[in-house]
Amino acid sequence: MFDNRHRDVWRPYSPPIPIYVDIDIVLPTDSPRRDISPRIAKYGLDLSGRMPARQRAWHRLADGRWIASIEVPVETGGQWVFLDFIASSEAVAPREDGEALPDRPSNRWGQPKRF
Repeated sequence: MFDNRHRDVWRPYSPPIPIYVDIDIVLPTDSPRRDISPRIAKYGLDLSGRMPARQRAWHRLADGRWIASIEVPVETGGQWVFLDFIASSEAVAPREDGEALPDRPSNRWGQPKRF
């Protein structure tokens, strides 16, 4: 579908590259609520600040800006959840700390599982 003729609008990474994503830019929120149940505090997703992630590609918008296609693994309640986002170029930065991230579970054909 895509080839080198599309490098000016789509730049994939295979394998995905390690990055940091500033979740506060991707998902801006008001101040956190303090009246939540302990169960939600334990098992809810903690999405804030700078988080390790993987970048799959850059995509060019019609106005010339670039957005990143990213995957953010988040641990919650002893399990991993894998979230897919798009993020502005201001929200992502290279990550060279060597920190290993968990791999997304895959089906028998090697594709990510759909839940």
